[in-house]
Amino acid sequence: MIVDGSADAIIAHTLDGRLVYFNDAAAAQYGYTREEFEALGPYGWIPDDDLVNVPARIDLIRERGSRLFPSHGAPRNGQIVHTEVNARHVKTPDGEIIISIMRDVTERVLVEQEIRHLAFHDRLTGLANRAKLEDDLRLALHSADRYNDLVGVVFLDLDDFKPVNDRLGHAVGDRVLCEVSDRMSAAVRECDTVARLGGDEFLVLITRLAQREDLAAVTRKLSQEIERPVIIGEHEIRVSASAGLAVYRPGELAADLTTRADHAMYRAKQAGVPGWEAFLLENENSL
Repeated sequence: MIVDGSADAIIAHTLDGRLVYFNDAAAAQYGYTREEFEALGPYGWIPDDDLVNVPARIDLIRERGSRLFPSHGAPRNGQIVHTEVNARHVKTPDGEIIISIMRDVTERVLVEQEIRHLAFHDRLTGLANRAKLEDDLRLALHSADRYNDLVGVVFLDLDDFKPVNDRLGHAVGDRVLCEVSDRMSAAVRECDTVARLGGDEFLVLITRLAQREDLAAVTRKLSQEIERPVIIGEHEIRVSASAGLAVYRPGELAADLTTRADHAMYRAKQAGVPGWEAFLLENENSL
């Protein structure tokens, strides 16, 4: 009665994943009736992509006698259930079994993930913030020094954005920023980073460039995406961007790299027309 009345899922299974016992909470945790849960095949409560880890996990439990570890289950509805599993190896007259107490910690995990996301992402646009950008820059430059990768940055500042806020209000301006941010994210690879530095300033980190000219090509693509009209209600809003480019030089500080791109952007903006410019050190090859 105590085991069956537990709020935590409790199961016992053989080493090859056949169920020996489970309480009502186990079936309910995964959205099954008792009959449906009992009919699951070996390790049927574990997602397919996690099955590869099961043999090593079982070996550790047998070696240590017990183990506490995070895991996740495969409910009937297809959603992921995050669990904290306390598993123990038991020898019985009929053979070895694993008894596991599985606590549903999905809500806690989702809250922790949200906190981590907020710590490293801009609240309005969802882009990387300065903290994440600094981490990604550090890793990219370390890889560049070690593997001789080409790394570049693009500093972007929106033109004609202040009139949008003044004429249509900050709510519309925020929607424009979000749309522009989504377009920039879609214009680069997953391994690259688009960060909002504040206001209408952005920095894009491009890793593992095949050649220096590729940074200019990426900048043109970003500029084209930004310049497409944004439709909000009855308003067709157009903005553009001034951009500055810089390619990493071995041994250069991250701050110096981004400052060079910032200076190039300022120089492009001073020209008075939308566009981009590369900031080149003396004797550095042209983009």
